[in-house]
Amino acid sequence: MHQSLTDKTHLQKPDSTRGLRFRASAIGGVHRVFVRASGSLLLLTLSVALAMMAFFTMRPDIDLNVSRQFWMDGFLLSQDEFLLSVRDLNRMLPPVLVSGLVCMLFLMPFWGRLPRLFPPHKLLLVTVFFLLGPGALVHVLKTAFGRARPRHLVEFGGDLFFTPVLSLDGGCVRNCSFPSGESASAIALLAFTILLPEKFRLIGTAILAPFIVIVSLNRVAMGAHFFSDVLIAWPLMFAVFLLLHWPFTQNRHAIDAAFLRKARGMPVAMQPRSLAEQ
Repeated sequence: MHQSLTDKTHLQKPDSTRGLRFRASAIGGVHRVFVRASGSLLLLTLSVALAMMAFFTMRPDIDLNVSRQFWMDGFLLSQDEFLLSVRDLNRMLPPVLVSGLVCMLFLMPFWGRLPRLFPPHKLLLVTVFFLLGPGALVHVLKTAFGRARPRHLVEFGGDLFFTPVLSLDGGCVRNCSFPSGESASAIALLAFTILLPEKFRLIGTAILAPFIVIVSLNRVAMGAHFFSDVLIAWPLMFAVFLLLHWPFTQNRHAIDAAFLRKARGMPVAMQPRSLAEQ
């Protein structure tokens, strides 16, 4: 009888290793799904950008017709004080905010509580994104396509000729129309929402969305950009961010450790906790 009770007890003992394996398998499965979804989202974003380019290339009249709505012996809204203040605010925000990120990265090893609020890999991701997206990519595309701005076209009192989105025959030499740098920098502000707690990210996006739309359409109203210039800038910036997000996330522990290495010489009370402990 004692033997049978022992056998039953043995049979009823839960297999803890099997539970651990199950949890590890589940976590691994969720991670793989997330990675695949991220990759699919990148392809979707690039597809949207290419589809927009193809559409506006086949229908160049849309760009001209939209710009004509704001032309009355000149693009008079380019002198509107409110629109000018919105444009100036959008031009000021990125350098100020990115400079703040760089300062925080330098302060990381010496300010123990900072990494708890803003992990270094996220600060670096947003900084690099602004340099490569609204910075480098926009400049390269402007130079490559040489698309003249609406206010410089013959149709609107200028001396240059209109070219569709994908045409390389534009007469602009410097600071050209496609894509819109202001629209790119405005949509790029959404990258800062990754620095917020998850429960506040949707709220942050909702707050920024009207500003992004106003800034983008503002440039069309001023005759500085075509409608396609501002629209296509949006998926292009999303694609750059998604392309950078994966390597920064995969290597987050190494990046964070590199910035926090100097903190080892601090008193224990001042040292930031590892991100895995938070």
